[in-house]
Amino acid sequence: MNTATVLKFPGNVPGLQEQRVADTDDGFMRVANELTDSILMADLTARQLKIMLAIMRKTYGFNKPLDRITNTQIAAMTGIHHTHVCSAKRQLIDRGFLISNGARIGINKHISMWEMKGISQSSESLAKPAKQTLAKSANTLSPKQLNTKDNIQKTKDINTSSENSGESSDNPVSNLPVVRADAAVSSPKGEKWGTADDLTAAQWMYRKVLEVIPTAQTPSWYAWANDIRLMRNALNVTHKEICEVFQWANADDFWQDNILSPSKLRKQWSTLKARMNKPGRNLQQQAPQQPEYHWNSRQAWENDFL
Repeated sequence: MNTATVLKFPGNVPGLQEQRVADTDDGFMRVANELTDSILMADLTARQLKIMLAIMRKTYGFNKPLDRITNTQIAAMTGIHHTHVCSAKRQLIDRGFLISNGARIGINKHISMWEMKGISQSSESLAKPAKQTLAKSANTLSPKQLNTKDNIQKTKDINTSSENSGESSDNPVSNLPVVRADAAVSSPKGEKWGTADDLTAAQWMYRKVLEVIPTAQTPSWYAWANDIRLMRNALNVTHKEICEVFQWANADDFWQDNILSPSKLRKQWSTLKARMNKPGRNLQQQAPQQPEYHWNSRQAWENDFL
């Protein structure tokens, strides 16, 4: 009688995992080579790079320029804690790598606006030696120098009274950054900030400046957005009105070399408005066949910017 032979296939072998193969049939991102090359050349930290890739995946992976992407989503994709996601994402917006429009965020395709130089990559490698140094210092402290229940209370009593020390007794909480719900960009301490529309207008202004001065340095986005916000409040004007005046100045032979930032625009606002509305002044700009200098609706303004 013949003996039957049992054939064991790879799927039946205990402990053997199925091999996974990446294939474009399962989906792919369409990314411009120049954008990828610029990311490779940019001075980004490991967290910033992972967040850039995560946002590219959630936008370009679905053929979208912008999308609503929460910090929790990015944290789940990258393994970065959501608080670190928030700070790194803010840094990328400040440096022009990312743009936001309300709750939506995406990659800034205008790579000339990117601030390529940032925190040195070596800063992350210093973390381990720094921890070792701190640990060594802690081990050399005498028992009297270590925090105990008694001396913590004494320290607290000393710090809350500045009568003899000459130092301020302000609560340290007052030094923490101010976080505003409607701020799309802000300075590290939060004293300068702007909304998503303020940032959009600032980025558009910079593109107009580059048409006049191609070598113009990338501005501080939170400073420009802050100037636009202050201008809106002080002059009681809209983003559309601000941009129309800037566009007029940007096309004027004289003013285009003098109005190169929102702060300059604010200082010369009254003069520019008077010159802009003066009969016979730059008839070519005021001609009806130049509709790009006037937006009839917010949608038209946004379409010109995005």
